[in-house]
Amino acid sequence: MAPDLDTAIAQLAGPRQVVVQEVRRLAREANFRDKVVRAYDHRCAVTGIQLRLIDAAHILPVGAPGSVDSVQNGLCLSPTYHRAFDHGLIYLDERLVMRLSQHKVTALRALGQVGGLDSFQAPLGNLIFLPPDAAQRPTRDIIRRANQFRRIA
Repeated sequence: MAPDLDTAIAQLAGPRQVVVQEVRRLAREANFRDKVVRAYDHRCAVTGIQLRLIDAAHILPVGAPGSVDSVQNGLCLSPTYHRAFDHGLIYLDERLVMRLSQHKVTALRALGQVGGLDSFQAPLGNLIFLPPDAAQRPTRDIIRRANQFRRIA
């Protein structure tokens, strides 16, 4: 190795430092995930996929005023759709249809990052898979408040 590279590598290899940090999280009901997953029969509300690859997502985010850990405030989503939902790329409308945010797509186009968009949006625009028990389905009020909180028109 060249002497400059040896010196650079030697400077990188130092003992790890311990970092102490304070973590602040909002408390949530421990069984929220289990309740939502059971209500949706372990199935992604957008794709219908099970395969033990699903998350419980809050419709009205945990940090939003009035957010609760009830099944009506939950959606069972695959990790990709959960992340897209949390980032506002997709949203649930009051007719229980998952939609693509055109505003977010425009921003992604400007960055040249729309690869895979066609296959991603294929299951959107339809009524989501819902819990059989109507009492466990998302309420229009929660959806409306969530979309206002996320600034989705």
